Amino acid sequence: MKRLILGTLATVLLSTAIAPIVQAQVTPEAMPADAETLGMAVTPFNLVYLAYQGFFESEGIPKFNGLTNSYRQGDVTAESLVKVAVSMRRLAPDTVTNRAYLSAVDHQLSSLSRSTSDN
Repeated sequence: MKRLILGTLATVLLSTAIAPIVQAQVTPEAMPADAETLGMAVTPFNLVYLAYQGFFESEGIPKFNGLTNSYRQGDVTAESLVKVAVSMRRLAPDTVTNRAYLSAVDHQLSSLSRSTSDN
């Protein structure tokens, strides 16, 4: 019985000592400022999804249905979305002139706009 209590107590003490260490390693300050640092590519789908979720709202790109309405009205375009992502260091600067990427972003915006208008 004493072994069980001591074993349980040791496990509890170790888990409470390790948990703060694990949490301390995952801080926002430790994350890189841009995706290029890690060699991560932001796909056109991911870019539109980030915009839809409100990631670029601080830069004037509306979220949720506001994004699709702004796209339909011409206030948000593939180029404007890519430019905002470049300014926030989520895309490389040369992406603004990448016609294939811009076309894919426009396709994603168009698809999103159609899917939300069907609801």
